[in-house]
Amino acid sequence: MPKSPSHSLWLIPALLFVTASPTPAQVPATEPTFLFETGVPPWRGERIELPPEFAPDLGWNGVEHIRFAPGMFDPDAPDFFSYVIAFLLSADADASAGILEKELLTYYRGLSKAVMGGKGKSVKAEKFTISLEKVENLKSVPASAENVTVYTGILNWTEPFATQQAQVLNLEVFVWNHGDRPVVLSSVSPAAVDQEMPWKNLREISSQFRLEP
Repeated sequence: MPKSPSHSLWLIPALLFVTASPTPAQVPATEPTFLFETGVPPWRGERIELPPEFAPDLGWNGVEHIRFAPGMFDPDAPDFFSYVIAFLLSADADASAGILEKELLTYYRGLSKAVMGGKGKSVKAEKFTISLEKVENLKSVPASAENVTVYTGILNWTEPFATQQAQVLNLEVFVWNHGDRPVVLSSVSPAAVDQEMPWKNLREISSQFRLEP
């Protein structure tokens, strides 16, 4: 299946405010509906098939849906580079702890290299690192999901869109199965995890996220 035309949104942030989520006609009949309760006005986002063009060596197949906070590409905004992202993977995908770290790192390395390269700049993506730790009782666990494995962690990388500077991203990651397919849902922000803005919004969105049917 060809890539959704919205895949370029990550690479061209200016399209954020004119590119809506795919219409029902663009979504395969076998793909469930991704429901993000982001409030009014709804957060903009996109759909990408996995592996994405910017990270072709990603070991996962499936689909990604993402919703960007209003200040996503504004370094002065309290919700700069904050978003909720959901991967629905193929039934044979491995989303265990070690593979989860490996594939997320591959994703962000590819994203930074692609965007920085488009600006005529290089980045030492091999120096990026990620660490995840399994935790219990995180309040933002998706309420509709069962048998959820929860991780918190950090990603050290180079933010390529607005600053082109080193950035530490805080992650809250939830893994469960939708039928026989793994789901990986992440809330992401450089803001400290005890900072109300944007984490209050990110956690509310994560806790209400669901796939239907």
